[in-house]
Amino acid sequence: MQKPTEVTVGDTVYLIHPLDAFTALSIFGDLQKDILPAAGGLLSAMADEQGDDKDEQALATAIAKLSERLDGKQLKAWADRLLTKENISVEINGNLMPLDAAAKAMAFTCFTDILELMFHALKVWFAAPLASWVSRFGLAQKLNQAGLLAGTQTGSQSNS
Repeated sequence: MQKPTEVTVGDTVYLIHPLDAFTALSIFGDLQKDILPAAGGLLSAMADEQGDDKDEQALATAIAKLSERLDGKQLKAWADRLLTKENISVEINGNLMPLDAAAKAMAFTCFTDILELMFHALKVWFAAPLASWVSRFGLAQKLNQAGLLAGTQTGSQSNS
């Protein structure tokens, strides 16, 4: 069984627990429907970024498409779905506890911390499978060069 991955967001340490295969499949299915179409354009634009006006316009367009897909309700729904007491633990005052409603109230002081933890969770759960998947389309090298797939070979990592 895989070990949890420790990440630090701000000054708070979280443990991201591995997902069972069926939960991961369900989340990935919805993720690819809601986010990946727009994120794919963003990732591609980031990988192709060379600093000229055409690339900057492509990046701006990709960011706009991603923003169009995620409103406040969707972001909250994704946070509620991903950041659960079953999936995430948090260390508060030296005590490790499940990320339940009370722990969320203590751990999160800024909404950007929520977004960052969501990013880390998705990276832990899906970076390696996505790297394998995009390599079939020849995108893995570009994304790796852009630093977007770093650390996916090992399957577990610590981030700060």
